[in-house]
Amino acid sequence: MRPPRRGQTCRKYIALLLLACVAMLPGSASAVEKLSFKPGFNLFSHEQDIQLGKGAVGEVEKELPLVTDPQVTRYVSDLGRRLTGFAPGNTDYPWTFKVVNSQDINAFALPGGFIYVNRGVLEAADDEAQVAGVMAHEIGHVVMRHGTHQASLAVAPKLGLGILGAFLGDSGSLAAQAMQMVAEVGVATLFLRYSRGAETEADEVGTYTLYRAGYNPYAMAQFFEIIQKKYPQRTLELFSDHPNPENRIKKVDELIPQLGGPQKGVSDSPGFQATKKRVLALPPPPKAKPGGQPAPKAPAPPPAPSSNFVKYRGPEFAITYPDNWQAQEDTGGVMLAPPGGILTDAQGGSAQAYGAMVNLHTPSKKGWGLVDATQELIESLRKSNPNLRVVNQTSMKIRGRAALSTRIENDSPLEGQKETDQLITVRGAKGLTVVLFVAPKATFESYQPTFDAMLRSLELR
Repeated sequence: MRPPRRGQTCRKYIALLLLACVAMLPGSASAVEKLSFKPGFNLFSHEQDIQLGKGAVGEVEKELPLVTDPQVTRYVSDLGRRLTGFAPGNTDYPWTFKVVNSQDINAFALPGGFIYVNRGVLEAADDEAQVAGVMAHEIGHVVMRHGTHQASLAVAPKLGLGILGAFLGDSGSLAAQAMQMVAEVGVATLFLRYSRGAETEADEVGTYTLYRAGYNPYAMAQFFEIIQKKYPQRTLELFSDHPNPENRIKKVDELIPQLGGPQKGVSDSPGFQATKKRVLALPPPPKAKPGGQPAPKAPAPPPAPSSNFVKYRGPEFAITYPDNWQAQEDTGGVMLAPPGGILTDAQGGSAQAYGAMVNLHTPSKKGWGLVDATQELIESLRKSNPNLRVVNQTSMKIRGRAALSTRIENDSPLEGQKETDQLITVRGAKGLTVVLFVAPKATFESYQPTFDAMLRSLELR
């Protein structure tokens, strides 16, 4: 299943560029400098970001068709490199910008400054500002080191006491461990599964970068809504691959005054319009599965869940899970899955086929009831899972709190299969605690005892 999304479906990047006068204005320059962007927990060095990114490029480009038209590639590369000059923090990376020959509206960044933009972004954008926004957002992922932050969270449990070696200088083995995991689980699972918090940070860095570069910073959030309305089918992968931060436009609006206040900014250039015209004249991209994405890799079924459980402790809940599963943190929640339980494609698309997700959902309406809030969540899930069907729903209690158990049937990311999902929603002071158990329909019953044990272990703050 595609991970749950908060709020409505807007999503990703936007735009602004050209040389910046704004950074030189006295008032705005000092306001901009007050902002601080600091990458989170990371076991890897700056140099290892580049090393790991280069290794992942080899895996990605085995499967990705690239646009080779020199005018198109030069425009995107020049635009990207100009933007990096206005990004915060350490930007000392061997920046490369390439165009993927896919009409899906998407983009992604690997650690170390290796950024890929689908031709679909150039085709769908109205102006240069919108393309620049997509690229500024991805630059944000790089400078905030989100890829190796996610890798650190994945590698750390496997290293155990070996983490000490990393801090004592055994950095080569750490990078080797990460690349081994790339081979096992794929680039997208290790480097591209960003949380909503990471998406919010990338929005902030992108807005900051675009503002300093002289573009309208509001375009960063507006692009998602515009593109979603114009091309709903072509944006499906964009919205499912990049979790939608709650109140995205509001957060961008709140950031603008900290940058020095509103500015009109540059929106377009003749170079963009000429490039877009050239892209539209290119031959159609190679055929893939419907939607233009290569089919996810379908690994062998994962090993049976271990009978030994370990505990995950989050700020709002705790839950135990089999010790042969992996925990991937999200903002306010966690994804728990066996090796191979999360399928990926070459462009960063991912979906969970086995395991569990735990997160928080804030209902949009005040005075909400459990049934209505659960239905709102189901409708949010349905936007990225259009064939989702509710089978039944029953009331229950968890730790004395009112809860609902909703049995769902959905298309599995495993080709040609259906999946069964059990959605548990528990009423809390801050909203819903949401637990989602996922497995292929044919094997769900064999996972049920594990899911039941996990649910019994659930502790709510």
